[in-house]
Amino acid sequence: MSACLAENSARIELRGALMYEIVLECSSFTPQRNEYVVSNNAICCPQCQGQNVQLLSVIHAAGTSHIQSTHQARSQTGFGPSVTVETSGRHQTNLAASVGPPPGKRLLGPVILTGVGAIILYDGLKLMNTYWGVDWTRFFIGAIFITVGVIGFVRHWKFNVAQYDKLEEWRRTWMCHACGTRFLP
Repeated sequence: MSACLAENSARIELRGALMYEIVLECSSFTPQRNEYVVSNNAICCPQCQGQNVQLLSVIHAAGTSHIQSTHQARSQTGFGPSVTVETSGRHQTNLAASVGPPPGKRLLGPVILTGVGAIILYDGLKLMNTYWGVDWTRFFIGAIFITVGVIGFVRHWKFNVAQYDKLEEWRRTWMCHACGTRFLP
């Protein structure tokens, strides 16, 4: 770079009223059409020693896009109905799909099931015109829903805790675009 700077001539000339001309010449640098600049990244692939590496999380985020569009159609006379169609979705490249994070289980389903069971159980307990003031069918259905919901919540929670270590490893994992090797630096 210093040799190029020694060859360069940088001139600033003042011509007339505030007219500047800057001339930079460097005969040794001629960029090619499909050439890309390799970063000064200290991380390189252990397999091929290439520097074209990225974090899996960056590859996944760059290859995933959310799509949302709205289309509206009206009648030509102005008296007919108008129709509006809204579309939303996700587009993902094959590479982004292949380097996705480890799956986790949602906790919302067991929480909703427990809540519905609590409502049914409460409804079964508030009836006073039955044997011991309890509607036993609703009581047992509510108790079963609550039990299944709590067991499901605990199982999903334990699964997510076990997946947390895999998620942290995924966040630190790099991939070489030249040879496809995944590695931890």
